[in-house]
Amino acid sequence: MSQEINNENAVGTQFNAANVEGNIYMANKTRFSRRFEKLNSEVASNVKYEGIMEALKYYLTKLDGIDMPTKLQDGGFTDREIIKATRRKEKYAKKLEKNLFFESAQWIDCQIFAKIMIDFEIYVELPLINKGASKNEILLEVVEKVIKPILDLINIEGEKDEFLNYTLEDIFGMIYYLTGKCHINWINYDSI
Repeated sequence: MSQEINNENAVGTQFNAANVEGNIYMANKTRFSRRFEKLNSEVASNVKYEGIMEALKYYLTKLDGIDMPTKLQDGGFTDREIIKATRRKEKYAKKLEKNLFFESAQWIDCQIFAKIMIDFEIYVELPLINKGASKNEILLEVVEKVIKPILDLINIEGEKDEFLNYTLEDIFGMIYYLTGKCHINWINYDSI
């Protein structure tokens, strides 16, 4: 009473995988990879998007609060570090202006902003900032838990990206941009 199970091509059939030169490629693409492909297409055909996506408007809106240099100073940043942060924020802001012409770029930026906000809150604000950790501890965690995962995401999902080409400095710029818009704090203002 033995049963024979034939699993030949089961995985390939279920996931629509292709084996090319020893590598397995999955045909099912993520939303991110599809957006990066669509962005390349929009840029190539110069399809401009008019307006700003509703979801992105939230991150572009300045909330009530203090300016970025003051927030960073309150968080223990030196004048030199604040100048670098301001340059990174401004560099990213220029890229953002260019990105607004393309719907997919807006979508990608919105998703990255959301990830920055949540990861910053979970890994930096709650366990470190609220407990009075040093600026150096906070920055190390920002790199490890906020920036590195985003770079990994865009390097994998956007491996064929020909437009955004975000770098480590750009992601830091996004964080400082959100700081300037009062979405991110570097000190627990409720405790001072």
